[in-house]
Amino acid sequence: MQLFPRFILLLVVQGGALDLYSQGADTTMRRHGRAKFGIFFKRYFDFKNNGSQRKYEKDQEKSTTRLAFPFESEAYSLVFEDNFDSFDRNTWQVGQPWGRFHVQFPHQYYGDSEIFVKDGTLHLLTRYAPKPILSQDSVYISTYATGLVNSYYSHNFIHGYFAIRSKNPKGPATWPAFWLTGKYNWPPEIDIFEMYGKCDGNDIHEQTMTLHFGKTENNSKTSITKSLQLPANTDTVFHIYSCLWEPGKISFITDGVLVKSVTLNGWMEQFYREKMFIVLNNALDHRYLDCIDNAKLPNDFQIDWIRVYQRKN
Repeated sequence: MQLFPRFILLLVVQGGALDLYSQGADTTMRRHGRAKFGIFFKRYFDFKNNGSQRKYEKDQEKSTTRLAFPFESEAYSLVFEDNFDSFDRNTWQVGQPWGRFHVQFPHQYYGDSEIFVKDGTLHLLTRYAPKPILSQDSVYISTYATGLVNSYYSHNFIHGYFAIRSKNPKGPATWPAFWLTGKYNWPPEIDIFEMYGKCDGNDIHEQTMTLHFGKTENNSKTSITKSLQLPANTDTVFHIYSCLWEPGKISFITDGVLVKSVTLNGWMEQFYREKMFIVLNNALDHRYLDCIDNAKLPNDFQIDWIRVYQRKN
């Protein structure tokens, strides 16, 4: 999602937590230069991922109801689960760790009434609800209230299998997402899915998966993005989106089908050795706000459940 404001990168972590870059990570441009060719290859010419679209379309075992495991399930244990029988404020913080507003996206703020549980489903809404926002000595008229929750204070993970069963919102400019991001630094970030409705809302059925890594301060920050075209029903049917984050490799599994994988070179992998927390959000893409009919809001991003498994010791 890339929603962290730049100032959070300067955050001084207290209580004994250490900065990633004080733990021996080699973020020098010299090593980055050697890694650039491999990153370029993985981004555009990774033949291991060729045919994954066809594999998803033809796989007879895919399921939108049952979670599949891309490993021997006995080797992993369930470490976090929420079936949303209620909204647990000890688990989920409303908004981002720094607050309810992002100065780079002033059209929206993170509201309370946009988040609720009903009939075992978490609903994250987007509503037309203009409101003046004071931020960094400036006043913004923020037009939309959106639902966003995170696990920053309650659950943080290094490696694991992360899965969600969810249904997309409808309409133009929609931008739901399920992602992990670094607790103490940004990057790293793993976007397990982002779905962009664009102007007509039809592109909401394309899953975008992105890895963010590198270092902002020396301009080595970069990303690798993969995409998958899903059936044109992600706004009417629940699908299962998951990611296996392992040392040296990150794989994406959709409806039980392994659709993308990225083997991390040494320079990339060092950014995925720290704790990350979960973010679930329903946002609006600022590029397509003119396409929105406010009378047709709210839209609704629905989550049936979320689960995290980790390898047993």
